[in-house]
Amino acid sequence: MQHFFKLSLLSVALLGSQFASANEFWSQDRQWLLGDWNGERKQLEDQGYKFTTSIMSQAATNLAGGYNDDNTLENAGQLTLGTTFDLNKIAGWENTTAAIMMTKRDGNSLTLERIKDPRSSALGNTQEIYGRGKIWRLTQAWVKTGFADNTVQFKIGRMGMSDDFNSSQCEFQNLLLCGGQLGKSIGSIWYNWPVSLWGTNVKYQFAPEWTLGVGVYEVNPDNVKTQSDSDGFNLDMNNVKGATIPVELIWKPKLAAFDGLQGEYKIGGLYSTAEANDVKTVDKVHDGKYSFWVNAQQQLTQYDNDPKRGLFMSVNAVVNDKATTAVQSTQQIAFWYKGLLDYRPNDSVGLGFANYVVNERARDRQIEINQSNGYDQYDALAGNYIPVQRDELNVELNYSYQWSPAIMLRPNIQYIHQPAGVKEVDDAWVAGLTMRANF
Repeated sequence: MQHFFKLSLLSVALLGSQFASANEFWSQDRQWLLGDWNGERKQLEDQGYKFTTSIMSQAATNLAGGYNDDNTLENAGQLTLGTTFDLNKIAGWENTTAAIMMTKRDGNSLTLERIKDPRSSALGNTQEIYGRGKIWRLTQAWVKTGFADNTVQFKIGRMGMSDDFNSSQCEFQNLLLCGGQLGKSIGSIWYNWPVSLWGTNVKYQFAPEWTLGVGVYEVNPDNVKTQSDSDGFNLDMNNVKGATIPVELIWKPKLAAFDGLQGEYKIGGLYSTAEANDVKTVDKVHDGKYSFWVNAQQQLTQYDNDPKRGLFMSVNAVVNDKATTAVQSTQQIAFWYKGLLDYRPNDSVGLGFANYVVNERARDRQIEINQSNGYDQYDALAGNYIPVQRDELNVELNYSYQWSPAIMLRPNIQYIHQPAGVKEVDDAWVAGLTMRANF
């Protein structure tokens, strides 16, 4: 509970500091909590060195429903340390940047502790920053350079796949509503933040509104080990099983239907050359697997000619290989309105819906195993019973309180229908609070 009290005290301190001056710690225009280092930080940025230090905390408590309705509060945390280098300013390398970033995650997941049946594999999570181990990780170490007036960009190094493909907005605490969807449904071959892997990609802007990207990334299960901090800094390729090759077409129009407001539309697909087990037939192995996706992000309205204020929407959908993937498809739609109040122009209100559909072949396999063990219906007490999974729907309503560029608070309410896709588990209501501080 100490995490909850710390967050509460921080909230009270923020709300009680409405009249802090620009030079004070809690001022509303303070860019970083630790300040500008007497002007040295801005000077370093002008020279090509930009530093990032941030802490994010996501607390969640179960209000009703779930597999275990005993109330508890769980908190997940993430520390991020990074530097971006403008190599044009530093070394005279035109259109070239580099980055290095490390992350540390800790804490617990309410979904694992209370919401889902512990015998089921998880689909969603009430705290998106939970996962991939409570260890330090090298999350980014890459170089990117541009050619032909920067219409061709080449990137190589250690990175997450959704840094450049199947990326989307993250305006929510719920995992299924945050960012790209592939890493949540095919996590054995598609690695998102905070995991990095060796990879490279090329993006070609062949017209003002059109870009084509292609990448090659290793499939290496060593990258997702979580036993020690050394696992988070694995740089060898001794256990590479194949490669994941994504291709994505991006269109960035200003459509008349939305009064010329900016949009971004993506369609993509991938093929993995790593061997993949069949989800239904025991001992059957496939030579690879595939997925397809569409992403759309569009500003729907604009308030008072301010491009940062108005109603925004994102739509995401993924279809996975039915032979090898337990999650057959995902669908997500989200809305957020930024600057609803004139005196809070940087705050936003968000509402999102995300649905995960379990592959019927995987479900048939679960039924077959239960029948072979003598179960013909859900047994809440049997340790070797495998809950049959179907769909899971996640809904979140939140308010993002942007005190300053340095501090954000996001209280939220979440609703989970059929946690982990198990219809026998009661629908759950969850209250959450995200806090982010930039130092």
